[in-house]
Amino acid sequence: MAKKLKKARKGMSPKAKFTLVNAFKGLISNQAVIDGSRASAWWVAAIFLVFSTIIPVLPTLGQLSKLNGASFISAYSYGLDQELAHFAFKAKTDGYDFRAEGGILHYYDVAHPEIDKEFVDPTDEVKHPDYFNNYECEWYYLNSTTGQIDLKMYFWVDANLQANINKILTQKYIVGGTSHYIGEVDTKPYLPDIVILTPTTMAVSLFKEDTDAIAGTTNGGLDWLNTSSVGLVERMIGDFDMSKGENAFVHERSLNVINEFKGLCYETYLTQKTKTKWTNVGIYFGIYVGVVLFLGLMVFILTRGKRNPYNFLNIWECQKISWWAAASPAIIGSLLSLIFSGNAIGQMAFILVVSLRVMWLSMKQLRPVIQ
Repeated sequence: MAKKLKKARKGMSPKAKFTLVNAFKGLISNQAVIDGSRASAWWVAAIFLVFSTIIPVLPTLGQLSKLNGASFISAYSYGLDQELAHFAFKAKTDGYDFRAEGGILHYYDVAHPEIDKEFVDPTDEVKHPDYFNNYECEWYYLNSTTGQIDLKMYFWVDANLQANINKILTQKYIVGGTSHYIGEVDTKPYLPDIVILTPTTMAVSLFKEDTDAIAGTTNGGLDWLNTSSVGLVERMIGDFDMSKGENAFVHERSLNVINEFKGLCYETYLTQKTKTKWTNVGIYFGIYVGVVLFLGLMVFILTRGKRNPYNFLNIWECQKISWWAAASPAIIGSLLSLIFSGNAIGQMAFILVVSLRVMWLSMKQLRPVIQ
């Protein structure tokens, strides 16, 4: 009986094996980059280009993903926890709150029957003319121990917001009291912490005790789109028994208050965070692609001499050489970005390394013949 012939297995083709070997050798060998890029299909070079321009972006993406709208509040909150606790208790006692609905912050008054359980349109001056429409300090906390104002709260419309912020930053006080500072001799100025709420945004500035030196401030572009519809005051009060009194609330719930406020800062920054993250990633990706393409053009220019043995290379082949050569700089540049994250060295690492690699390749492997 005749034996059944076994079907021969197909191994990797010589061309595919050649490409794979040179792809790995090309991480350190300039000659492998030249040989591999010239003999392989265009899409292999395209893979190298995509790989080499995405990998260096990842550290930046990771760093921007860590952005937090509450990062300006450090472990030391400069008294903001207790100041906000006093505000929350007072607001709860007076029966008003602020709630985000549809990306707009509304004043909600439970103390007036005519607007009970109803969100007030901040542009409706008939229902409530004061909130979100005046330009004076709406609430402040006076420290009974120091005699100084520790916190000022503002509820404003958005019109001329920056101009009004600049205005209140000039309203300094004399340390030890509430007299306005106008540059008197032997007196020191201070600024209280400032919180500004508007229908569409929020701004916070913290100041070091007894000085006008800023300790932290919110990033720009905050909005209420991702904010919980639970009232801001309600979030800070939690399940506290109000009958215990204001001092007990401040003592027991200050940590909860500042944590809830940090959560609010985190939520209001989410939209801007996403926009900032992807805008920056897109910019860096575009720059990296542009650099690799430019270096391909440089390879073409450097090989134009009559004595250069590679003067037969066309611009497309020179581009593929640059794309292949960018792989190892992408890996090295990414590692340097992780080590030097947050500074210019980390952001420029890939550009510096890939430029050195391609220039070294051009001068070493693609150099003219010396007569």
